[in-house]
Amino acid sequence: MSREIIVKVSTTSQFPLNPFLPEGPLRSLFPQTVVIRDRRIPGDPAELHPAEAAYVANAVPKRIQEFAAGRACAKAALAEFGVREIALRAAPDRQPMWPEGFVGTITHTAGFCAAAVARRTSMLAIGMDTEIVGAPSLDIWPAISLSEELTWVRSLPAGDQPAAVTLLFAAKEAFYKCQYPLVGEWLDFHDLRIEAAGWGGSTGTFAASATRGIRFAQHVALPIVGRYVFHEQFVSAAVAVPSSQ
Repeated sequence: MSREIIVKVSTTSQFPLNPFLPEGPLRSLFPQTVVIRDRRIPGDPAELHPAEAAYVANAVPKRIQEFAAGRACAKAALAEFGVREIALRAAPDRQPMWPEGFVGTITHTAGFCAAAVARRTSMLAIGMDTEIVGAPSLDIWPAISLSEELTWVRSLPAGDQPAAVTLLFAAKEAFYKCQYPLVGEWLDFHDLRIEAAGWGGSTGTFAASATRGIRFAQHVALPIVGRYVFHEQFVSAAVAVPSSQ
C-alpha cells in the first residue's frame, strides 16, 4: 500500500510472560488449515538467524525487535508443520521468503505481533494486518478511504468512527498482503473498496473489491470476503484464498 501514510501511536500496554498466544481471537480469521501464532513481547535479536540479522543490521532497535518478533511468530507457526531450524530471509521487495510449499503473512504493531502460515496445497494466498483502533488520525482518513467509505463512516455514531476507519485501513492492508506475493502488484488505498457487514459486533466480515483492473482478479473472483475481529485495543483483518478457488 502507499507508505507515505505513517500512523504514529504510543502504548503503555504491559507484555505478558508467555511469548506465544496460540489460537485466541485471531483464530476466527482463517480456516483451520492455517496456523496462527501471536505474541505481546518484543522480539529478541539474539534469536535471529545470522542471515536474518544481516537484513536488519543497520536498522534502529525498535525495527530490529519488530522484525525478530515477526520471525519468531512465523517460525513458531511453521514448527507446527514440522519445519524447524530455518532462516526466514527477506526478498529484495522485503517480502518474507517462505519455505517451498508454504504461504504466510506477518503483522506487527505497537504491543502486538502475529504470523499465519499454511501449506500451498490448502491456501493459494493469505494476508493479515493488525492496527491499534483509532491510530489513523482524522487528517489521513480521506487518504485511506474512498468517498463512499467515508460516507459510511460518518453515518455511524461519532464514537464508532475511529474504529470503522481503522478497520478500513487494516482490511486494505490485509488484501494487499494477500495479493502482492501472488501477483507482485503495488496498490494504493484508493484502488480498493471495503464494505463491512454486521457492524457493531466484535467480529464480522467485509467484502473487498477493486476500483480498477488489478492482476489479482485474474486469480480470484472479486469481491472477495475477508474477516475481522476487534480484540483489546486492536483490530485484525484477514483475506484468504483457498487453493481450490
